[in-house]
Amino acid sequence: MANKIISISYGYAQSPFGTCCIAWVNDQICALSFFDEDDFEFDKLKNHFPDSRFERNDILAKRKATSIFINKEKQSLLLIGTDFQRKIWNELLRIPAGTTSTYSDVADAVGHPSALRAVGTAIGANPIAYLVPCHRIIRSDGSLGGYRWGLEMKKKILASENAL
Repeated sequence: MANKIISISYGYAQSPFGTCCIAWVNDQICALSFFDEDDFEFDKLKNHFPDSRFERNDILAKRKATSIFINKEKQSLLLIGTDFQRKIWNELLRIPAGTTSTYSDVADAVGHPSALRAVGTAIGANPIAYLVPCHRIIRSDGSLGGYRWGLEMKKKILASENAL
């Protein structure tokens, strides 16, 4: 993955869904994840952005978490991935809070109705939890399916949006 970013700021903060790691370049969020162990989450961040320098700033991360989760302010996002992944992630951004969509719906919307596996892989690779709402994607049979940050987390987020 050719993610050439000079400097990424990141930090840890509490959210309504537990501890999160937020990463940003200038004022654009490039990663947001939920986790249990700081070191493991930072390793994943370094792997996703291998050519980057990192600077930890928990104070600003806490401010960003408040802006995201409490004040519900719109965030500027930096979507770093393949063209196909960015196309899928941009489609996820069109799904309103309080609703769900299916993998098939997303595949149809981006003009690749037979590419369900590729669409699912792109959704699973989303590095920006909550803000790029991959949690709103469910299976065609109505079951929740999987979630990169765990099924319990998916249930909590969907319940907070009154989507369950």
